Amino acid sequence: MNLIESLEAMNEFLNQSYVFRAFKFFLAFYLIVIVLAITGIIIRIWQDYTKSLFFGAGYRPSLGKYQKRWNKLNDQIASGDLDQCNIAVLECSQMLNEVLKAIGYDGDNLGERLKSLFPSQLDSIEKLKVINEVKNKIVQNPSFKVTAEEAAGIRDIVGKILDSFEVINLDKNKKK
Repeated sequence: MNLIESLEAMNEFLNQSYVFRAFKFFLAFYLIVIVLAITGIIIRIWQDYTKSLFFGAGYRPSLGKYQKRWNKLNDQIASGDLDQCNIAVLECSQMLNEVLKAIGYDGDNLGERLKSLFPSQLDSIEKLKVINEVKNKIVQNPSFKVTAEEAAGIRDIVGKILDSFEVINLDKNKKK
């Protein structure tokens, strides 16, 4: 028997085998899954490419929950109510604590995270330590009140830092 006849005989045998038919079915299914996955990856790359093409290097992702919280905080300070100003200061420190924790700074609370920072990492560490002390006074003494001007100063300091981490946009118009 020559090679061609033996290959034809093997082909005829495999076409009659149910195991081989099932194997061909699974291979075809797997090929379809791979083609769909590659198509999805190509579509995703194309979307990212067109975003960067049309929006350029200035493309920024949506800012989401921190921007909404920031806008609410600004409204609380603008109201001038001392209790609302206290809440705004607490919210500022809470947002800063969440961001520092997400970035990976060590510590159980904001004070410990600020202690783990080096002066070269943030410009205004000493101001942030004072803000943390004010926050602690508000928490420990409910009669302690922060004026709207003090709250606005705290907001400005924390706002610059949150803006540098790109979790809020200080230039963004308020959207509700």
